[in-house]
Amino acid sequence: MNFTKSELETLCQYAAPTKEETLAGPKEIVLVLEKKDDSLSKVIAWNTIRKLEKLAEPECSRFIADNRAAFIEKRDHSYPPEACRRQSRERRAGSAGA
Repeated sequence: MNFTKSELETLCQYAAPTKEETLAGPKEIVLVLEKKDDSLSKVIAWNTIRKLEKLAEPECSRFIADNRAAFIEKRDHSYPPEACRRQSRERRAGSAGA
């Protein structure tokens, strides 16, 4: 089953240990979006729900965990390494004292 990037982001945002716990988040947000008339976000949430409901356990929980792990790994690697951050701080500190 193919998920869009927005659906995967929604999935990651509400990821929980089980399928039912994960589904609770998007189902709740759909109710909030009904009141706000945010149709795009509502469609993304509904599509995420429908696709997750089609996945059987334990594959669904494994997919959720794998998606969350991939998201975290990508996020963590998008930041500069500590050495780069340290050098940047040192340059700023040096220019502030000059």
